[in-house]
Amino acid sequence: MLLSATLLGACTQQRQPPPAEQVDRQALANDSRVMARLYEEWQRSLHSQSLKGGANEQMPLDLSDEVQYRFVKNRLKASGLNALNAPRLFSRLEELHRLVRLPERPSRVPARVTAQAGSEAEWCGHMIPLGGEAGDATQARFQGTALASCFNGSDYGYVDASAFATDKARTTFELLATEYHEEYAGKVLETAPVSVALPRESGKELLVDSLAMAFNEETGQEHLTYTSVSASLHGNTPVDGDFILEHPRELLEGNPWDKSIRLCLERGAINGSLDCDYGSIYIRPDGVWQPFPGSGAVGIAAVDVAATLASRQPDGSTTWIPDKSAFWEPAVKPFDPARFQVPTRGRFVPHVLPECQVEKVTSKVVAVLTETGGWCEAGSSIGTVVGKGELPWKTPTVSGEYPFDGILDFGKGNCLDNAQGVRLEMWVYAEGHCPDPYGGEPEFFRCPSKKEVKPVDYTRLCMAEGTQVSKPDGTRVAVEQVKVGDNLLTDGSGLALTVTTVHRGGESKPLVKLRDAEGREVRVTETHPMMTVARGLVQARELKVGEAVLTRTGASRLVAVERVPYDGLVYNFALGTPEELARAGTGAHTLYANGFLVGDSQSQQALEKQRRVDARALLARLNGAWHQDYQLSQARQHARR
Repeated sequence: MLLSATLLGACTQQRQPPPAEQVDRQALANDSRVMARLYEEWQRSLHSQSLKGGANEQMPLDLSDEVQYRFVKNRLKASGLNALNAPRLFSRLEELHRLVRLPERPSRVPARVTAQAGSEAEWCGHMIPLGGEAGDATQARFQGTALASCFNGSDYGYVDASAFATDKARTTFELLATEYHEEYAGKVLETAPVSVALPRESGKELLVDSLAMAFNEETGQEHLTYTSVSASLHGNTPVDGDFILEHPRELLEGNPWDKSIRLCLERGAINGSLDCDYGSIYIRPDGVWQPFPGSGAVGIAAVDVAATLASRQPDGSTTWIPDKSAFWEPAVKPFDPARFQVPTRGRFVPHVLPECQVEKVTSKVVAVLTETGGWCEAGSSIGTVVGKGELPWKTPTVSGEYPFDGILDFGKGNCLDNAQGVRLEMWVYAEGHCPDPYGGEPEFFRCPSKKEVKPVDYTRLCMAEGTQVSKPDGTRVAVEQVKVGDNLLTDGSGLALTVTTVHRGGESKPLVKLRDAEGREVRVTETHPMMTVARGLVQARELKVGEAVLTRTGASRLVAVERVPYDGLVYNFALGTPEELARAGTGAHTLYANGFLVGDSQSQQALEKQRRVDARALLARLNGAWHQDYQLSQARQHARR
């Protein structure tokens, strides 16, 4: 996959913070000052050959040149990498350094300009998505990442991003921030965001540059490129920027354990410590709005924060109340809660010169994994795109503003059936023409703008209506009768915890029906945690006949595992006050359901997110030449924890 983009200044896996103190900051700044000048020379070389050029074009690096070799080694050293902890990487770099430069090559400017920069023939793409953030009259704010993507993947990949304050003549460089990311046997790499705020000053600029490397032992390919983008610091950017987003956003703030925008499209918390910012809604014939219905949902509503907080009970629990002024129905009915759908509202105000005419506004929205691991078929690496969509545009009513209001639909898929965190990247493009000052034909322009939305997820969990859960006194009660404040038995030791949240909703997929050798049966959703003897907590869909699970009377073998249709309500609970959990420890998030030991909602979320890339599976895919580097990389990560 090839990635390229242009920053128009007039239009407004494991991620590790690099230990920059290992390299003198001024040395890094000096290196980037030299590379920026080489990049300008390379751009002029493209223009002289009538080839495309512009910000974010990737310049091939020539490591037989001492200046470029020093730049690469210093950037790696700043990232904490050296010949001892990354021997294969530095061996490959040394091989490239010893290559004899061809006589026809220029002495400094990389000469591999054999095709138009950014052509589809290139193995890897390399870019810096940089955008302006809300600033004020005195400061300009920017955020960007460095992104590399290699078609069919690579054995090793590295990308970094460094931000500098500079002048237009590129004579002074001051290092502001730097990030890097490396990955083995992957396809997509992206650094953590680099965020900077600088005083507005005429003649001053922000420059962000990036080094990307990739190696494929099977094909013999190597990729080493440099790219940069810059933005001026003068002028006065509107405080809200050009992309004003009202929804989605985190509405129920204050839960330290929940830092995501939570979409409860099929079920959610109705009472207790609430975490659903948006939920599915059924409007009853009598006009009452019912959140998280078992079936018949007609759309999505935001939570009414004020009304919800006002419902607080003496025990601290609240009731989820929908906001009737923030309600969305699907463009194509009926509403399907099994699809990954995001309520979206806001407006785009492109900032172009008054004499220019905007003729079309388009958008692309992607859902990108923010965590390594998980269950997504699309991939398990940070930065993997697992959903694609477009903003729901509405007819403009105000000149120069383009509103959007509706449901952004990413479709179905196994990835977002779980609480797999994603971020949303919203790209909007204003296209049109500006007059030619020489009187010729109007000139086309395409102005990009970008908005990122913090991690978004939604959950699927629960037990079928009628399931009996155990109380500490030995009695059992149906899940639909459990209330916040009740106590439930958590394990065979007699430990009981308080119900702090009640989750309720429907299930569009068949339930998993389990029966053990003692004749006990339970129906749960396919992602519900079940406690096994050999593997601990696993999702119900992973269980097979013959496996031993824990029950109220001890270990018992499963004699039947079936998928059965279901059209009723499902329930689950969050257990334990902070004080109880501090005494009980982290393994207490369980309860008995029809005699089976199962997980509560908190263990459900932890289980969904804990599936990480198996090191043995990765080593099986990775060329043996890179095994030592990968193992040393894992050791570095472990030491940082």
